[in-house]
This record gives sequence, structure tokens and C-alpha cells, in this order.
Amino acid sequence: MEGFKKELEDNILSFWIDKMQDNTYGGFYGQIDGNDVLHPEANKGAILNARILWTFSSAYRILKNPEYLAMARRAYDYIVTYFIDKEYGGVYWELDCKGNPVNTKKQTYVQGFMLYGFSEFYRATGEEQALNLAKDFFYLIEKCHDDILGGYLEAYTRDWKPIEDMRLSDKDANEKKQ
Repeated sequence: MEGFKKELEDNILSFWIDKMQDNTYGGFYGQIDGNDVLHPEANKGAILNARILWTFSSAYRILKNPEYLAMARRAYDYIVTYFIDKEYGGVYWELDCKGNPVNTKKQTYVQGFMLYGFSEFYRATGEEQALNLAKDFFYLIEKCHDDILGGYLEAYTRDWKPIEDMRLSDKDANEKKQ
């Protein structure tokens, strides 16, 4: 078990702390390549940010390292400030490096990741706003339920009108399931 903890703290979490904090525009950088070259102008994705929120919240809750709480807080504050659509609810799929929405579609998939992140941040901090956001995202996802075929619809416009293209990216070959 000690080997896993060492790997987590010395390699995984430290990587995000040391290399991926965007001190110019806030939050975390959207891309570093396989050659360890940072791309500071890369877009920032909601899934990555939700995963960072969950990871550092969980790490703090279990390991009690205040640096992990600071990273969780950084992710939480960035998501709440930039990713949440204040007009229509939910989160945007993607922002530019400065925090401006560049892809405003709503994917149920990422709303679920936000639910996980907000829930874990609440568990780590006890902050009521995080609990309220977790509840909001739960109910938001429930509104995506497909009453005709069962399951949940995946892709929406910014104002929550269903769209046919459910792919998470151009590389995703997901087809509509019948």
C-alpha cells in the first residue's frame, strides 16, 4: 500500500501541482504533450476539470494534505466561475485558455463528472454550496431521461435542446443507439 501512496503523491498529484496550474488565467492548463511540452493556449475541457476536482478533493479527504485541498479549491472555484452556464445551467463542454466558452454544447456525460466532483468536494469540505451544486446536477441529469426508449439522452445545445451528434469529440465514433 505504501508504494501506491508514494506513486500517487510523488508522481501523479505532484505532476498536476508542479506543472499544470495556470497562473495566468486560472485553473489548470488544458494540454501537455507526451514530450512534456506545455501548451498554455490549449482549450480547457470540463471533464478534465471535473476529474481534477474529484481527485484532489478525494486525496485531501483521505490524506489530509492541505496542498491537496488548495488544488481542489482551485478546481472548484474555476469550474463555478467559468464552466457553469449561468443562464441555462449545466456546464459548457469546453473553454478557451482564458475561460471563455468555445463549445457550449451540453453532454450528459460531463454533467455526471461534475456531480462526482461536487459531491466529493462537499465530502472533503462540508461546504453547502458544493452539496447544493451536486443536487442541482443530479436533478439536471434526471431531466435528460429518455421516457420513450429508457436511459438518458446524451447531447444537447446550450439551451438544452436535444441534438443528434452525441460524439464527445471528432475522434469519437459513437453512433445513436436504437
